[in-house]
Amino acid sequence: MREIFRGFGRLVYPPDCLLCGARHDPSDGLSICDGCRAAILRDPFETCPRCSGTVGPHTNLEGGCPSCRGESFQFESAFRLGPYDGKLRDAVLKTKNLPGEILAESLGLLWADRDAVRFHELRIDVLVPIPLHWWRRVERGYNQSAALADALASKLQVPTGRHWLRRVKPTPKQFTQSATARRENVKNAFRTNRRCQVKDLRVLLVDDVLTTGATASEAAKVLKAAGAAQVSVAVLAHR
Repeated sequence: MREIFRGFGRLVYPPDCLLCGARHDPSDGLSICDGCRAAILRDPFETCPRCSGTVGPHTNLEGGCPSCRGESFQFESAFRLGPYDGKLRDAVLKTKNLPGEILAESLGLLWADRDAVRFHELRIDVLVPIPLHWWRRVERGYNQSAALADALASKLQVPTGRHWLRRVKPTPKQFTQSATARRENVKNAFRTNRRCQVKDLRVLLVDDVLTTGATASEAAKVLKAAGAAQVSVAVLAHR
């Protein structure tokens, strides 16, 4: 039914670019024009393999970058589509409400193509999206991280544990908080549910934005407590 309604929407609305509104008739069915694609997929910076933050060309990355070296993350590595800036920032913001679901899926498909080698090098067994608290999901209409994970999974041919994690604690929006407050906000915020079969699996946590890594680390801690062998993180953007 979801695909039927989506197809109907494409008939009602012309295939304009979901980001800039330019007329676009895509051969691959993704409503993002070539100019916006180029801007979103281009990451000109070197990044820290531990937190995905931007680093200089000669930064010592042993144990992480200067921003994350003192942090105790529960995940092993993180990488991003790009920095939280420009067109990618616009895209992330547009995915944060229901009309952005198609955009989130399109971003996931483009990202899977660009970084196919990197995704496969992780030897992922399952993708797990960072969940929203139920009331925020109702308010938003969908979980953009789940839509992103579904698109990645379909392209990479890897299963998703879409409902393996639950956010049991409502938390304030993290970008308004200090690093210390972020860690406290998400403490004990996640639980696994009965369907979670993560024992001995290599997990890729999927989210839209990573800032301090507090949310991803707390989620990774819960997955490891349930038996996950390894947890890596993939985010659309690092703020």
